[in-house]
Amino acid sequence: MTLLKNKKLIAAVAAFLVLTVLGGVFFLSRRDDSAPSPSDDITTGSDLPVLSPEDIGMEVTVRKDGKALMFELTKADDIELVEYTIEYEKEIDGETVPEGIFGLMEIGKDGRTDTDYRDFGTCSAGKCRYDNVISDVKIVLKVTKKDGKEYQVTKVVKL
Repeated sequence: MTLLKNKKLIAAVAAFLVLTVLGGVFFLSRRDDSAPSPSDDITTGSDLPVLSPEDIGMEVTVRKDGKALMFELTKADDIELVEYTIEYEKEIDGETVPEGIFGLMEIGKDGRTDTDYRDFGTCSAGKCRYDNVISDVKIVLKVTKKDGKEYQVTKVVKL
């Protein structure tokens, strides 16, 4: 009788696992793969009008060691919000890999028109692991003015 109970328990567990796996596969296959990634909104196929970096007073500062940069907007009186990506290529084990840093400047909310230094790599608990950057750095901004109009600004920085 115990053997029969064990077989029923094993069958129930197996059925549960099969249903869980099938449910997961169904859920993942139903995901909307056409949903844009954060960088799609800013960098690819943008129909936004273009402003030059000079139009918004964009000043980029590369840190002396070349492992980070920051930027400031000196003509930001009419800017509400800036979404940005900092894009570059790095080398890992001989392979070229794209990398990006995403950020948001809520100028209309906090009045801040500059970023902190954004590291090319990761930092945790005061210890940083820097990327081996092998390309120019491209900064792409999606600028929302106080009147609600949106613009794109692109600047390429050589390290």
